[in-house]
Formats: sequence, structure tokens, C-alpha cells
Amino acid sequence: MKKEYLFAGLSILFWGSTAAVSSLMMDSLSSMALVFYNGLTATVFLFLVNLFTGRLKLLRSISPKEWLKLSLLGLVGMFCVSFFLYCGLARLKAQQAYIINYLWPILIVLFSWPLLGQKMTNRKAIALLVSFLGVAIVASEGDFSGLGQTDLVGVLACVAAACSYAIFSVLNIKVTCDKFVAMLIYYMATMAAGLLFLLIREPIPVLTVPQWGGILWLGVLTNGLAYTTWALAMDIGDTAKLSNLAYLTPFVSLIYIYVLLHEPITWSSYAGLFFILSGVVIQLSGDRSSHSHARSPHFHSRQERGGNI
Repeated sequence: MKKEYLFAGLSILFWGSTAAVSSLMMDSLSSMALVFYNGLTATVFLFLVNLFTGRLKLLRSISPKEWLKLSLLGLVGMFCVSFFLYCGLARLKAQQAYIINYLWPILIVLFSWPLLGQKMTNRKAIALLVSFLGVAIVASEGDFSGLGQTDLVGVLACVAAACSYAIFSVLNIKVTCDKFVAMLIYYMATMAAGLLFLLIREPIPVLTVPQWGGILWLGVLTNGLAYTTWALAMDIGDTAKLSNLAYLTPFVSLIYIYVLLHEPITWSSYAGLFFILSGVVIQLSGDRSSHSHARSPHFHSRQERGGNI
């Protein structure tokens, strides 16, 4: 197996576990506590990555204005995404929450319109409608007559997570500093915001050994390590081919949900996921230039970014 596919496969394997492991952790921790501890462990991991790769010195070259921009971007892409997703997981089935959250690739198309000045075409509009039909199927569990019984707050929380991630992905394209340094700052901001909210709202929980196991899995593996291996895959492999593998993540997630949560996977989840990803395919088939925006959540290849600072 080529090294780049091994790296990409590890990323997808860890990303797919997010919904199931987070749901298990939320049995004993609040959403904000989970955000804080995930931010803490990811920050420590990325600090070590930057330390051992000699990148920490690059922090000194970042201006205060750029620090502020990167911190705000981290709050949108890490803090808000995690918090809204956890809120959705607390109110919906794990499969519903994670599939709805996977609207982010098609929402990148929507937010690229005002933020990057990209043209909104009929094909893109159709793609959006197809994906949102998928959300309606998942939210109603296939029974549109029962939409009134759907937990609207939970659905909106997951859509908010997807919107936050899409906005982050669009704005992250303009970031020119080293990707590993940027990710460290993103998680530092998330950790700081999570700590602040915890101090205001509730006591900082002391974790048990099993809780630390879950936190280390989420913070180190699904956040720090998964994005590191994805970056390595993007840098050494064919970005266009590898990026399509990211769309396997929700299917892997359903396996974790079934095995770890013993949550039966409904036909409506498969149908909704089909429509959501169909919208992505419709959009990508008509506009290859936007492919690079949707394919890599945090990192782009060295060629795309024009090298590292």
C-alpha cells in the first residue's frame, strides 16, 4: 500500500469515530467540558508536533494581527463546530447528528459565493436543494408527516456545526502560514474559550481514567493525529484522488455507531446520506475548480498553498 493511502486511511478511520466516541463521553461530561478537554489534548499534541519538527520558532514571525485572525478562525472552525455538534448529539441519534453535520462540503459552495465571490449557478443551487432534501429525510427519519415531532433544536445545532465548518474551510484557504502552526493556534484558541466558558458556567470536572481514555482518543487521535496524517497524505500523494476518500467518513461513522452505541442504522440514514453526498457530486461534476475547497477540511497540498512559511 502506498504511504499516502495509509495516512489518508488512518485519518478517515479516526474521523469516523467522532460521533460514537463523543456520544459515549457525553454520558458523563457536558458539551463544554468536552470542548475544553479536547482542545487541551489537541493543543498539547500539536505543540509536540511543532516542537519536534522545528516549527515552534515560526510562532515568533506571526504578527499580533495575524494571531488574532487565526484565533478567531479557530473559534469558528474548532470551538463552534465541536460545541454545536455536541449539542446536536445530545438531542438526536448519533447517526442523525453526524449525517446532518456532513452538509459542510456542499455548504462550502454556498459560503464561497459571498466570501470568495464565486458565482452561484443553477447546478450549485440544485446541488444545495438535493443535499437539504437529504437532511429532511434524516431529520424526519423518512416520515415527512412527522417533521413536527423532530427535535428542531438538535437539527439546527448540527446545521450550525456544518455552517461553521464550511465558513472555516472557505476562510482557511486564505491562510498562508504553516499549516501545523495554524492548527496549533486554532486549538489553543478553542482550549482558552472552552476554559473561559467552563469557569463562568460550571466547575472544571476532574476526569476519571476511562474519561481520560475517551478524551485522549478524541483530542489526540481524531483531532491532532488525524489532521496530521491527512496533511502528510495531501503533501505526498495525488490530492484530487485522495480527497475523494474523505467522503467515506460518514459511512465509517455508521459502523462505529452500530458497534459502540448499538444503535440500529435506519434506512432513512442511508437515504439521507445518499442525497447529501449526491448534492456534493452534482456540484463537483459541474465545477472542478471548487473541488479543492470541499475536499480537504483543514489542510491543502503544498502545491495548492504555494509552500510553507
